[in-house]
Amino acid sequence: MNLLVITDLLPTPDRNSADFRFARLLGMLAGQHSVWLCVLGQVRQTRAIGAEAVGRYQRDLAALGVHLCEGGATAALQARDYTAVLFEWHFPAKALVERVRLLQPRARMVVDSVDVVFHRLEAKARITGRADDVEKAARTKAEELAVYAQSDLVITVTDADAQILRDEVPTTPTFTIPNIHPLEQPVAAGAAAAPLLLFIGSYARPGGETNIDAMRYFCGEVLPLVVAAVPEARLRIVGGPRNADIDALASPHVEVLGFVPETRPYLQTSAISIAPLRFGGGMKGKIGEAMSFGLPVVTTTTGIEGFGLTAGEHALVGDTARTFADHVIALLREPALRQRVGMAGHRFISEHYSDVAVQARVAQLFAQLARYPVKRLSLAQRTRGRLQAAWGRQVGWRLGAGR
Repeated sequence: MNLLVITDLLPTPDRNSADFRFARLLGMLAGQHSVWLCVLGQVRQTRAIGAEAVGRYQRDLAALGVHLCEGGATAALQARDYTAVLFEWHFPAKALVERVRLLQPRARMVVDSVDVVFHRLEAKARITGRADDVEKAARTKAEELAVYAQSDLVITVTDADAQILRDEVPTTPTFTIPNIHPLEQPVAAGAAAAPLLLFIGSYARPGGETNIDAMRYFCGEVLPLVVAAVPEARLRIVGGPRNADIDALASPHVEVLGFVPETRPYLQTSAISIAPLRFGGGMKGKIGEAMSFGLPVVTTTTGIEGFGLTAGEHALVGDTARTFADHVIALLREPALRQRVGMAGHRFISEHYSDVAVQARVAQLFAQLARYPVKRLSLAQRTRGRLQAAWGRQVGWRLGAGR
């Protein structure tokens, strides 16, 4: 089948976990179907990370069998018939719903939610109590749910996210495709000598505020408790783009590394991965990645949302600074505990979130895609769309419109 994927930016799988998942998903789809990718914000992305990096990500996608579209969303939608039009995030779909319905009336419109954004923002607002955070969460919720209500299917990363959407938009079906973690050779967690802690996270939006808050909280409230018990303990913070709040955390016990081309060397040489998340959404890639290496994880109740793992077995969970610090201290002092928790996490990822396990989910979804009915535009929407299209053909093209 022909699939059109529309994203705001090219996926950059070495920069954040959401893009890692999405790039793997594109590769799985391209292995079975003809996949075209339309990137709306490529000029903006090129200014941000440079033409060389953009070219590298484009070549990586081409190697997976993904075709890159030229000429914008309208040109891509007019180029051929598609079985489905898939959006990454609800943001780019917001302005293109009617265009998809008008130009591809038989295609299923699918939105990969990545995470339920308004749910994450509501959690943040509960912590901060700030009026602007409350208002932003409410505004985002209205916009996000409006897009989902007009979609034929929403892909969620966790069953918990799916339940949230079923409660809010019962007329739109959901299907869960979780994070994807290639299994690695487990690190020798029990034998790690240096008391090195590791945090990996992106500080770009959407979701960057989650990681910034986590590091400010950990360095301000948790790390002093750890250092008091294990004076040689040190935290390495990996991730980009550079952020002033994160840079300010650097100290004799905190090394801020910024973006690194590969996380493997840091995962293989750390004793513990930490994820002190106080709010968030979806499935946290940093946790699954660490577990795929057999690295023991200390996190929060927010951190394990959506995984289905058992606290105390697959990861240690602490929701107060004292409890979180005690878990870290215990792991640093007890090699056998590090080994036990690390290997339990590795087995859990192998069973639930490996490439093989998720590939079966992806194949199942697209094999049954025809069962999801296509929603239609109203007469008024179709009429307005045809008038806009006619204007674009007759006049708008002269002004650069309709691209």
